[in-house]
Amino acid sequence: MGLNHDLGALSMRGLFAVVALVLFVCLPVESRAADGRSYRVHGQVVAVNVAQTPHTIVVKTPLSKHNDMTVGAKVTGQTKVTRKGKRVGLQTIRVGETVWLTYVKQRDGVFAQVIQAQ
Repeated sequence: MGLNHDLGALSMRGLFAVVALVLFVCLPVESRAADGRSYRVHGQVVAVNVAQTPHTIVVKTPLSKHNDMTVGAKVTGQTKVTRKGKRVGLQTIRVGETVWLTYVKQRDGVFAQVIQAQ
């Protein structure tokens, strides 16, 4: 069990590292600057990290039949996480669940503003 747990933790860290790298490399330099605009996506949770700070969520949302977009966002104390209109903790959000994610791009990263579990 210890080896499987260690491999799972390594693969989760690897997933977050890959998502962060892809987001950084794929964004044009102008987009990396402080934007401050809010965006909203509807999709499936592919990862949630509450074991490390900052907490993070990764959501995959379809853009077209054969094209998806993956959004990774930091979850802070200001992030509102809800299920059926009631506030819940990020740890209750599960991989595979469908959510609405409202996020903002800033100079120092992508931050979740609202996570609404379906």
